[in-house]
Amino acid sequence: MKVTWEEYKNLVTEDIKSRSQYIYRGQSNSSWMLQTSIHRTKQVRTFEDFKAYFVFVIPQIQEQVEAWDGKNRDLSDPIEMAQFIAFLQHNGFPTPLLDWSFSPYVAAYFAFEGVNHFEPVSEEVALYSFDQNQWMNTFKQIYQYDDENEGHVTILRPTFRNNHKQMLQQGIFWFTNCADPEAHVRLNETKERTFLKKYTLSVKERSNVMLDLELMGVTAMQLAPGIESVCKKAFESICNKFPVGETPLDRSVNQGGGSGSNDFLVEAERVENTRAYINCPECNIKLNPKNLKKHLKSQHNNKC
Repeated sequence: MKVTWEEYKNLVTEDIKSRSQYIYRGQSNSSWMLQTSIHRTKQVRTFEDFKAYFVFVIPQIQEQVEAWDGKNRDLSDPIEMAQFIAFLQHNGFPTPLLDWSFSPYVAAYFAFEGVNHFEPVSEEVALYSFDQNQWMNTFKQIYQYDDENEGHVTILRPTFRNNHKQMLQQGIFWFTNCADPEAHVRLNETKERTFLKKYTLSVKERSNVMLDLELMGVTAMQLAPGIESVCKKAFESICNKFPVGETPLDRSVNQGGGSGSNDFLVEAERVENTRAYINCPECNIKLNPKNLKKHLKSQHNNKC
């Protein structure tokens, strides 16, 4: 669903009022699938690969982390394993976890923070809301990595101990052995029962969104304190004083120099899946990319 920032705020306000404890995730490119960082490596393709990650890879990284922080973890304890995997997730190591937040505004921060302010590489960001309570009450939650269930999406909320980022970001996770957990969720939805909603917002709203979030206290400094975040927040504040740069669609149109409708047809097909909108080059009417070709043929006698 394509929405504006103001519409998004109204929608999540209703979520909050419902007391349903929805969780939220933001991604800076609306065309990206929901996928864990370990599955994005393309090295975990089978159940055996998934199990090998825990049996062989995790002990190696555990040794190196404990050499640094001096802690002694018993990963045979499922609670300590969950804490450690969440720790790795928030410190850049690939895991089978997908970050979510109880805060729709933390999710919005991560969606727009990842946009290159001066040269965006996408037209829209994506924000997801997930009805975690309904999901947990409907499907078995599997916390053992060696469970041979064909596929699962499990809600995981380890303790915040030793992971201040999880606490500050109001973090919660999907734990999954699915390469495409979004498809797994969608396959279990019906017309009467939905769990996952996806909202898309134009990257052009970045300045307004980031300024709003800054006034709410949702910045890099609050979510991941440190000197790097001080510098990041300072840069974000500077960026907010400037308009967002041209999107790929803007650049394509400008480079085409108004050379005709065919360029717009090509661009319409390219962005069709993002559900962006395009102005007709002939009459400037705003159209969904899916309808642009039909409009040009019927209204402007374009034969392409």
